[in-house]
Amino acid sequence: MIENIFVVNKLTQVKAINSELKLRIINELISNPATGQQLSKIFGLSKQKLHYNLKTLLNANLINITNIGNNKEVYYRAKAMNYILDFSLNNNGEKSENNRTLINRILESHNINLANIAANLLVNALKMKAKERLLIVSGEYNLPLVKEIILEASKRQIETTLLLRDKKLLEAKHNQFSLSTYSWDYEKFNRALKMADAYLYLNGESRFIPLDNSEKKKIQQKAFAKSREIIQKNNIRIAMMEGLINDKLSEENILSEINFWKSLDIDYNKLAMKTRNESKKYLGTKTISIQNDEGCDFVFDIHKVICDYGSFTEFPNRCPFLLIPGGEVLLIPQEKSFNGTITAKTGYLYGKIIQNPVLKIIDNEIVNYRAETNAELISKAISEGGSDGHKISMISIGTNFNIDAVNIDPLYKSKSKGIISIRWGENVSIGGSIKGAVEWKIQLENPKIKIK
Repeated sequence: MIENIFVVNKLTQVKAINSELKLRIINELISNPATGQQLSKIFGLSKQKLHYNLKTLLNANLINITNIGNNKEVYYRAKAMNYILDFSLNNNGEKSENNRTLINRILESHNINLANIAANLLVNALKMKAKERLLIVSGEYNLPLVKEIILEASKRQIETTLLLRDKKLLEAKHNQFSLSTYSWDYEKFNRALKMADAYLYLNGESRFIPLDNSEKKKIQQKAFAKSREIIQKNNIRIAMMEGLINDKLSEENILSEINFWKSLDIDYNKLAMKTRNESKKYLGTKTISIQNDEGCDFVFDIHKVICDYGSFTEFPNRCPFLLIPGGEVLLIPQEKSFNGTITAKTGYLYGKIIQNPVLKIIDNEIVNYRAETNAELISKAISEGGSDGHKISMISIGTNFNIDAVNIDPLYKSKSKGIISIRWGENVSIGGSIKGAVEWKIQLENPKIKIK
């Protein structure tokens, strides 16, 4: 099967397509597979010259050999429908300013309309109305969407305030700002928050910028507590979209971004209904046990059921905030009821993947753990999470039918239908009592759920 995108990212490949003829051959093979004899006739070339060019393209892995039916002739086919040149080849591996423009054109070719996505978020997810005020915090990666949101908001007489927090500013805050300046920056945010009817957080970059200063962490936690007070008092609608759009030009990143935007182009009313139906399985249920093929086996009692419907619907048990694009049933476990072993292929912590984690849980707390990679990050998260850093905060069950669980940012994979995530961090904001300061998760695929 021909691929959708092939990124030319090796110098040998660039050299292999250094002639107009080779480019014409690839272009022909994008349209249809062909034999050497057929290509020889199409381009009016000798078999010897054509064979030389085909061999060069094959050696560079730019085309494939394929068979059609029972035909014994050798057919050649292009690797993909689109060949993209990685511009970083021209500047020693540094990101090119042209990458974002190129990726945006690829998105357009897949009929991804950011204006429609922005309008959908405003009207159907955030339920914004004329004369209301929207506060946006974003880094540079999500700016294409932010620009469309601001434009669509203006059309609807919605006032917007944008606080830009790109990587440079975040690094300066964490490493260069004095304690007083760091505190002042959060005070400025909370002043802006008081004026908002809705708050949209799009700052995916923040999960890759660690904060190691203990005094600044105290200031941050105090500021977050103040933010929660403001949100609760003013009944502010909160939506967060933490996904990071990567400008590195690779097939994996391009496909991930395409699926990222497609996940936002969703029928929120349909998503809310499906999430509501899934939640009914657990309402009134006391005990749940979960196993998987990796050896996972644990049990817990349900304290509370909360739903991230993806929109501020009137359905009951609604989560006070949205994790865009939404689609999760959140289960808060009863204290001292979660016991067993969590075994999975992946976890996600500090912007990195934890491979094959195994955690022993007694009375909701981690008592032992190991992992194939990044096990030290679990130690760090428990330490930096405070007195509740080792306590499970919630179990989430994905309900989003519009997410491709294969090629997607790991933060969104947990929302995909059929995925269960065990989470650490705080759950006070959704009615729990856990105040863990570090958010992280272990993801379970193909879980077997038993309701007792």
